Amino acid sequence: SNKLAGYNIPGLTDKIIVNLYADDTMIFLSKTDRYGDLEEILSRWCTASGAKFNLEKTEIIPIGSKTHRDRILQTRIIHPLDPPLDDNIKVAPDGHPIRSLGAWIGNKTNDLTPWEPILNNINTAFKRWNKGHPTLEGKRLIVQMMAGGMTQFLAKVQGMPKSIKSALIKMIRNFIWNDAHTSPINLEQMYKTKEEGGINLLDIKSRNEAIEIVWVKSYLDLSESRPTWALLMDIIINSIRPRTNNNETKNTNPLLTSWSPPTKGNKVSSLPRAAQTLLKTARKHNISFAPIKISKDMKKKLPAWNH
Repeated sequence: SNKLAGYNIPGLTDKIIVNLYADDTMIFLSKTDRYGDLEEILSRWCTASGAKFNLEKTEIIPIGSKTHRDRILQTRIIHPLDPPLDDNIKVAPDGHPIRSLGAWIGNKTNDLTPWEPILNNINTAFKRWNKGHPTLEGKRLIVQMMAGGMTQFLAKVQGMPKSIKSALIKMIRNFIWNDAHTSPINLEQMYKTKEEGGINLLDIKSRNEAIEIVWVKSYLDLSESRPTWALLMDIIINSIRPRTNNNETKNTNPLLTSWSPPTKGNKVSSLPRAAQTLLKTARKHNISFAPIKISKDMKKKLPAWNH
C-alpha cells in the first residue's frame, strides 16, 4: 500500500515495510506512517484471506530518540492523528527486550537477559544426565547436545557475552569432572582430537569465534544476495568515520576502503556490540577483501575512491 512509507535503506531497491517468517510478522513504520492505516490494511487483508491477526500478541518497539520513545510509552500514540493504542498491545520500554524469530531486540537492553534461562536449562540438564553416571565419552556427547545445541542459535543471531562464555565453560568443566576442585586434565587438552590425546570436547570459545568469522564473511558478500543487515552495518560503522569532503563513502563497506575502522576508544564503544565484534574479528584475523579474480559485475560494485 502507498499509505505506508516504511524504510528506505541505501543499497536496497525495495523499501522495508514487512518481514514475514512462518506465523510471525514484523512491520516497520516510519515517522510519517499511521498505525490506523496499518490496521485498515490488515483488516482488509484478513477479510480477503480468512486469516486473523492475534492483536493480544502485538508488541511495539519505538525507534528514535529517547524523548520520542518516552512519549509513545506515556501517551500510547504513535502518530499525532492516531488514537491511543489498544490496551492489549504491549509497548516495550527501554531495557525490556522483545523476542523476534528467536532473537531478543529492544532499546538499551541487557545482553545477559536472554542467556540466563539458557544457562539454567543447561545446568539442569547436566544434573539430570549426571544421575546416570555417564562415561567420559558419554559426557562429551551430552556437552555437544546440551551446551552446544542450546546455545548455537542465539550465539549466531545475537552473539555470546564474555561473562556468559566464561560461565558456560566453567559449567562444562564441572560437569566433565564432577565438580572437582582441580581438573585432572585441563580443557585445552580435552578439546584436542583423540589422536592428539584429547576427546574432541566442544570448544565454546572456538565455536563462537567461527560464528563471528562467518559474520564477517557474510558482511563482505557483495553479490545480489548480500544480507540486509550488512547494508545497515555499513551505515552504522561509517558513523564513526572521520569527517571528510568525500561523502560518497558513508554507505560503503569500510573494509573496502583505505580507512581502517578502530577497534578501541570512545567512538567504537558507542557502536552496537555486534558492530564492535565484527570489527575486532576482522582485525584479529587480518580479514580483508582480496579476491584472486574479480568479474566485471563485481568490479562495478567496488568503490572507485578512497582505497
